[in-house]
Amino acid sequence: MSTGVLLCLRGEVEQALVASIAAAPGLSVVRRCADTAELLAAALAGLGSVAVVDADFEVDRPLVSRLRAAGTRTLVLCEPDAVDRHVRLGALAVAPGGDLLGAVTALADGADDDTDRTAERFDAVIGAGWDDPDGPTADVPDRGPTAESTEPGAVTGAGADSGEGASGRVVVVWGPPGSPGRTTIAVNLAAELAAAGEPTLLVDADIWGASVAQVLGVLDEFAGLAAAVRAADHGTLDAASLARLTPWVSQDLRVLPGLTRPGRWREVSGASLDVLWDQARRLSRWVVVDAPVLVPDDESGFDLGPARNAVAASAFAAADELVVVGAAEPIGVERLVQALLDLDDVAPTGLSRTVLVNRVRATAAGPRAAASVGEALARFAGVSDPVLVPDDRPMCDRALLAGTAWAEAAPRSAAREAVRDVVRALRDRAGEGAHAPGRRWWSGRGRGLRADRVGVARTLRGQ
Repeated sequence: MSTGVLLCLRGEVEQALVASIAAAPGLSVVRRCADTAELLAAALAGLGSVAVVDADFEVDRPLVSRLRAAGTRTLVLCEPDAVDRHVRLGALAVAPGGDLLGAVTALADGADDDTDRTAERFDAVIGAGWDDPDGPTADVPDRGPTAESTEPGAVTGAGADSGEGASGRVVVVWGPPGSPGRTTIAVNLAAELAAAGEPTLLVDADIWGASVAQVLGVLDEFAGLAAAVRAADHGTLDAASLARLTPWVSQDLRVLPGLTRPGRWREVSGASLDVLWDQARRLSRWVVVDAPVLVPDDESGFDLGPARNAVAASAFAAADELVVVGAAEPIGVERLVQALLDLDDVAPTGLSRTVLVNRVRATAAGPRAAASVGEALARFAGVSDPVLVPDDRPMCDRALLAGTAWAEAAPRSAAREAVRDVVRALRDRAGEGAHAPGRRWWSGRGRGLRADRVGVARTLRGQ
């Protein structure tokens, strides 16, 4: 049985390769595509398992990722100085003058093999054009240079200092729709980590309502997230380039601003975000991500573009710690309970989760606000010991007006102390190893329950 080959080439190279494949056993050209859109459509239709693409068609990471998802491996014909960049995109690459037919044959022979054997075949034909053991069937992280300078603007963190693989920890702050203070909690978690002397990067990945830059008073408004993703799309993102996109806002705290408007959400692909998280780990010891809420996917048609929840899914997959934020009032607690029950469908199994209830106050949760919220979460979601952040509206207003963190606006605030307790727990667990059990982590004992709106409201009211 022959292996189908999809071509997206130009000129004499295409003609020569078609003739060579026609004479080669086990290979057949099934489609000669005019552009990458036609190439992707043919791959999704299952017409071929190998795609040969000219680099002039602007091959990027989303294209390679979508071809891979369709079961098609990508071979890029590019200039010698662009081979490494295309390898970082997750493709195989060969320069003009190389044995293009041999590369196609090696890739086709490895279509059903493991990645190592495919790489060996490719090495035997191409030589130095391939050197990554993860090959074309997995996202290949950028292998850019790392700097050792500790000056502002330089690369810092354990990964950068050692030159070894990514070593930072990712903390994702997320919550259901209507949860107040997700961004505020993310900002203050990052600020407390930085205040403790931990190099920290705060990433505004809330594609529906980015506001980290405004909260911290960053005046130069630019879509840092979009710029980083574009660099990852083209295989040029490394720790040094990410450092240039992340201004310092305080000692040990960098910020990657989010999108300037929600309408740009399609610019952010999950495959490129996976690379961003890897480089962020190299840049800083801690990466705090303000993640977007989950929204209903559009299932009305066949969409080849980015999925609406790709950003959240990528953040969940990269997370070492997940902080789930909810509101301390009947509707907010009901939404939090439902989000916790649904979380196993979207987050990796075994991911450590902190449940944090924000703005705890008697006017919304009854005279025994803390006890009522704790009882509701224990009863309906199996959360035994949530973090409760008292409501301190005047302090929050002062901090927002000044563009500072709570630690500067009111160091002795009870709300600030609650967030600092979370940071202490995160740092303790980082020393114990990833996903170690802790005092404030959700046990998951509420699985199989349903969020009872009436029951939650009655519990908060003490009925």
